[in-house]
Amino acid sequence: MARPTVIGIDAAGQDATAVSLMLRTVIEGAEPYRSVSVVGAYETYDGAEWLRDCDVLAELGRLDVHLANAAEKNLPFLLLESVGACGRARGACDVLCALGASGEGTVTGRGRALSFSRTSPRADVGATREAARFGFVQFRAHAPSWSGNVVLPLVGLRAVDAALAAITVIELLGRNDATTAERLCHVRTPGHLELLVSPEQQVCALLEESGAHAGRKRALEAARREFPGFSIITPVAGAVDRAVRRAYLRSGKTLLVLLGHSARHGADAFQRAVREHSGFRP
Repeated sequence: MARPTVIGIDAAGQDATAVSLMLRTVIEGAEPYRSVSVVGAYETYDGAEWLRDCDVLAELGRLDVHLANAAEKNLPFLLLESVGACGRARGACDVLCALGASGEGTVTGRGRALSFSRTSPRADVGATREAARFGFVQFRAHAPSWSGNVVLPLVGLRAVDAALAAITVIELLGRNDATTAERLCHVRTPGHLELLVSPEQQVCALLEESGAHAGRKRALEAARREFPGFSIITPVAGAVDRAVRRAYLRSGKTLLVLLGHSARHGADAFQRAVREHSGFRP
């Protein structure tokens, strides 16, 4: 019963969640919950306990329990989000990934330190040829052992920063190869710049559940920049049905930016309204 490798993520809330989800996608591939345990905001899973919409600090306070459960279930990795707010959790990390507000950061552990940045040519891991349009982010990743084209089914160039952080962790673990890019093609970040699309693609929704001003501003900027030709609407809570109905009555395509809605409730409200007003029946 070996102790799992503990990977800490020191970043702002939604950035920490994005890095965590990308790491899980790359490490686990098509076999989720088989090799990675996590203490995070979106979910906490340690092989014995599974929780959604967690209080991360409270769960980090139960680190010994999560470590023991992950070890008992033979899960080789444990991801800890937002360790900057918990000194004890930070000290327990074998690998520490720090992502700053500027998008640059470092990964340290196992006697090594690697930097990452999508703007600095001096970073160990970087990106070129960045582009973002209509729910996809593309770039070319450059790491010491591997380089290749990456496509993320996400919105916003900030996703490149989180992807570089994840790629750098994988690089330090000695696992980087072409499968990294292949697996990142399937990443999802529920509730954070999450794109929902109607069957006929006339009406879309961009969901950002963060209540922080920076998160909402990022969502609106990405919507205006990456969806040219779309009418942009920001319905208030409880008005999703009415906004979707009006979108189907107008010509052209519409993007609803749903701010402050929870991932589950926002998605449910949008999909329910699309079924009601589009005439589409599964």
